[in-house]
Amino acid sequence: MTHNEARLLIGAEPHAAPNLELAEHLATCAECAQFQSEMIVLDGNIRRALEHGPLTGTPTPVASVTQISNARAARPAKPPSVWSGWALAASVAVASVLVMWALRPGDTLARELVTHVEYESDSWSSDRVVPPATVNDILAKAGVALDMGSDKVMYARRCFFRGHVVPHLVVTTSRGPVTVLVLPHEKVRERMNFHEDGMTGVITPAPHGSIAILALGSESIDAVAQEVQQSVHWLSQP
Repeated sequence: MTHNEARLLIGAEPHAAPNLELAEHLATCAECAQFQSEMIVLDGNIRRALEHGPLTGTPTPVASVTQISNARAARPAKPPSVWSGWALAASVAVASVLVMWALRPGDTLARELVTHVEYESDSWSSDRVVPPATVNDILAKAGVALDMGSDKVMYARRCFFRGHVVPHLVVTTSRGPVTVLVLPHEKVRERMNFHEDGMTGVITPAPHGSIAILALGSESIDAVAQEVQQSVHWLSQP
């Protein structure tokens, strides 16, 4: 389960008992566990705001969906109070801001890249040079070529990522092995650095999409990312 999937489930029902897959994710992901705690607090604050008017302080119980439906069927509808409309608008606004914060495009892309690399963790340990013909074929399908020594690529696959098949390479550099994913369908406006789950990464804009470079550890990979970016040549619109 990705961070994005976990947070969507948590945001939908903060107080609900997590299913097995979500529970396993929360047990190993401190960030999502913290997100769940924050959502539970926010949900409680919104409920309290809906239960008490700003002036009278008289509690108005929050009914269940079934109770609301039955009540509406039993009596004529009437215009909502000013406070009810304000409370609903406020809760929707707060929830919208929270979702936008949690799922910012750049952050979400970075998290999904880390999750993908973690899923293919054996790629880091590969010690066999991939034949140049194989590398060229994988890259050509994405409309790119790699201007790098044939002994540098230790892993090369075409992977399914965000609805598209993209090249996934591991190349040796002065920094050690780094993962390179060519993302023709992921456009970013500016270079983005990130650190997550023991990895350091850079996402850079490209003529047709973007390129992601990830490495283990917290040491900067800016120099290596620039070297890799200069080695990738776009042949045509993929």
